[in-house]
Amino acid sequence: MNKLITSRHPTRLHRWIALGLALGIGALVAAVLPFAGDKLPACLPFLPIFCTAVVLTEAITSLLMWVRYRMGKSPIDAALSAAYAFSSLTCAVQLLIFPGVFSPTGLLGAGKQTAVWIWVLWHGGFPTLVLLGFVAHWLAQSRFLFRLKHARLLILLALAGSVLGCVIAVRFSDALPMLIKDGSYSLLRHSPFAFYVVVACVTALAAQLASGRLRTALDLWLSIALLAFLADVTLTLAGSARFTLGWYGARVASVIASSALLAALLVEISMLYSRLARINEDLEEKANHDALTGLYNRGWFDAAYARECLVARHQEQPLSVLMIDVDHFKLFNDTYGHAAGDECLRRVANALQGCLRRQGDAVSRYGGEEFVVLLPGCATASAVSIAEAMRSAVRKLEIPAQSASGRVTISLGVFTAESGKSKAAKAAKSAQADDPLQCADANLYRAKAAGRDRVVAGRSAMGASLIGIGQGALAR
Repeated sequence: MNKLITSRHPTRLHRWIALGLALGIGALVAAVLPFAGDKLPACLPFLPIFCTAVVLTEAITSLLMWVRYRMGKSPIDAALSAAYAFSSLTCAVQLLIFPGVFSPTGLLGAGKQTAVWIWVLWHGGFPTLVLLGFVAHWLAQSRFLFRLKHARLLILLALAGSVLGCVIAVRFSDALPMLIKDGSYSLLRHSPFAFYVVVACVTALAAQLASGRLRTALDLWLSIALLAFLADVTLTLAGSARFTLGWYGARVASVIASSALLAALLVEISMLYSRLARINEDLEEKANHDALTGLYNRGWFDAAYARECLVARHQEQPLSVLMIDVDHFKLFNDTYGHAAGDECLRRVANALQGCLRRQGDAVSRYGGEEFVVLLPGCATASAVSIAEAMRSAVRKLEIPAQSASGRVTISLGVFTAESGKSKAAKAAKSAQADDPLQCADANLYRAKAAGRDRVVAGRSAMGASLIGIGQGALAR
């Protein structure tokens, strides 16, 4: 469950926002309750807007809670998914049958008592399903295994209960006890059904506070939702009629109840997406870098090399490649051990990286003790200058080695693929078919064959037009 943001401890900001909402709900009830029965103008578009908002928000909340259950397997999440699905469906029916919205008496053959009975079904069923979630959670802690089939069954039962209750309220409203008379809810307020609704809401809120103790973000926002739901019930019963101050205030509380948990879940989704993006960036970073040296790895170089070759050809820019090999590295490993060899490669890598100054230049570990440098837009003279700087930087590390120089050295092969309409480019036209990487590798082997610790640069894989061979090739 720790992978879910709403299963973690709420932040101080969350607590302050929740406290503000709780105080706001309390202030709403305190301000409206003394005048709850006052009649206000009947705003007929208000109910469709309100019901549409509740249906959509609670349907989305149900879906997200179901996804959350599939991730965490908590019975409470399954129960909340069922409760919000039940509430969304029941509210949708409430919108269809409410008098004056689509027809004077409501659709589906609704009677005068239908709307109030669906309200009882809605506001009694939601907290009941939440309480069932706490019971299932308690059973799960008592060796009862709550499985996926139980969660599906719970949602199906919730939806079936909503459909059955709505059918009874529509088709048999005249046979049900009278709860509204002459537009007044006074009979409802003194009925056992209203008592059950209030007790269910209070019990669900108390169970939530006792069970969760506001330890997680989900506990915090579910408590706010249940508190707003209780305020909705309280103000509706106090208003005693439609389009009173209490009735309007109850609808406001109902919107808070339906959207509080959804807001928390949307925050969770955005934070999970942000975390996923960071993880993806980290994985991409690790996938593109060599674990030992921290340089780009062979996979990254292969992709970058293919891309830069196309860019150089399209933009008619030179592309230089440096192939580098640590001299007598096998002997170094055999003499000093693999741990010292790894440290040597790390220090050499840092020295090579330190010689690059332009954005876009990159050094990669090609494999073993071999490195490759990609220099887009770099002419031959500049490439050889960088190669000599790298050779000098490695020598200055003064890493002891069993070699003629007594220190670790490197050999470098340099090749530049010329492009454009210059004389040099035309003179090298025959070399354009050469692969710069292969040519740089061929020059590296010439440097090693000539005694190592040197730079060799040329214009073709066949060795024509060599700039120099030997230590300090550029100086020569």
